Amino acid sequence: MIFSTYTFIFIFLPIVLIIYFGISKVASKKIQHIFLILASLVFYGYSNPWYVLLILVSIILNYFVAIKIETEKNKYTRKFVFILGVIFNVGLLGYFKYYNFFIDNLNEIFSTSYNLKHIILPVGISFFTFQQIATLISFWKRDIKVPSFIDYSLFISFFPQLVAGPIVFAQDIIPQYCDDKRRFFNLNNFSKGIFIFIIGLFKKIVIADSLSHVVSQGFLQTEYINFGQAWVSSISYTLQIFFDFSGYSDMAIGLAKMFNFDLPINFYSPYKSKSITEFWKRWHITLGRSLAVLIYFPLGGNRKGLPRTCLNLFIVFLVSGIWHGASWTFIFWGIMHGFVCIFEKLFAKYLDKISGFIRVFFTFMFVNAAWVLFRAKTIDQAIIFLKKMFLPETISFTRIPYLTRDGILNYPDWMEVSYIIGMIAILLSILFFYPKNSIDLYNNFSPNKKTGFIIAIIFCISIIHLSKVSPFIYFNF
Repeated sequence: MIFSTYTFIFIFLPIVLIIYFGISKVASKKIQHIFLILASLVFYGYSNPWYVLLILVSIILNYFVAIKIETEKNKYTRKFVFILGVIFNVGLLGYFKYYNFFIDNLNEIFSTSYNLKHIILPVGISFFTFQQIATLISFWKRDIKVPSFIDYSLFISFFPQLVAGPIVFAQDIIPQYCDDKRRFFNLNNFSKGIFIFIIGLFKKIVIADSLSHVVSQGFLQTEYINFGQAWVSSISYTLQIFFDFSGYSDMAIGLAKMFNFDLPINFYSPYKSKSITEFWKRWHITLGRSLAVLIYFPLGGNRKGLPRTCLNLFIVFLVSGIWHGASWTFIFWGIMHGFVCIFEKLFAKYLDKISGFIRVFFTFMFVNAAWVLFRAKTIDQAIIFLKKMFLPETISFTRIPYLTRDGILNYPDWMEVSYIIGMIAILLSILFFYPKNSIDLYNNFSPNKKTGFIIAIIFCISIIHLSKVSPFIYFNF
């Protein structure tokens, strides 16, 4: 199920909220949590019931491992069980996400002919697998005690963050599940949750989905686009993926808040960053934190000298690229970010002397170029696209109108150009110059008539656009 659908907004969510808080006065917290787990499994298995079996197996096996880690007295047996749990999670993710990629490259390198399998990638498997590995590490270090099976199941399956994050750590949320006061309806939390949910809905439906056609057209005809079309398409995708994913994260935070739970922030004005290092402190924040816990710190972090620190950074970004998808485009995307972060660490004292405005501009230009790799189907397509942007045979701005045409309605060229260039200019101006982002607005939220009126208008506009809804981009990862 997708947040941005009529079914979710007008049927699933109201029913779950009414029942969850409706039984709070007559049922125990345990019953409420069981209901929320069942609702989350319905949400997850809505499009493919087989997903439910997969996540249940994953939850049960990981919980068994967690119990053994906590209760086992023999340190060698305890370590063996922990390693076995990590291998299980990595293997599960590896099979569903990377099996065909591995076989395809094996056939290419060694001229073999192993058959590829028709494997359907379960939605959200990258997120809940990372979440469970990080949780096993927390139990291994004894940072937190293993909760009840019900609380652990809710921690993994809670529908607002299940399929695309934020990636939540046990210590973030499980203490909240144990807080008895949170199980009763709270009007302030509910109104605050609706506020950020609607902002996220608007980001996704009205902004991101309006840019999707331009992006699709640009990347569909890579060999035939010109300089102007390439830049318009790439910047449109840079905007689309931000508003799509940050919109999802805002909606997830809002949904959790309606249930009186606080999820961690996942985005905080990433395109205002002065460096790629800073960018990753603002973009997909919970993934960066997870990679630090799972990869960077176990490798030694920055405690073993500069060369080792640089190597550790490179490995982290390589893993990030691999995590995002089974394709060389994602791997090289991760490597690009890794090399730039290493460069920034090596030359930090010189870079700090450069004007902040210049650094923001070049950071954005690099991120924009790297997103081309992220969006392209193949390395060859990405190279062609980047050549059109940075090494064009001719600098031409013609044919930009073709990026907006859908074959149904045709407008004069000047109107098409004004539409797409105007939209890009407005969105960039908001991102770079508006002092507050959605999280700032959320943190400073105060219910009043003016805010209520504005949010009502934004909600109505979003609902009108629901008919052209598309899945969230990060559902593919």
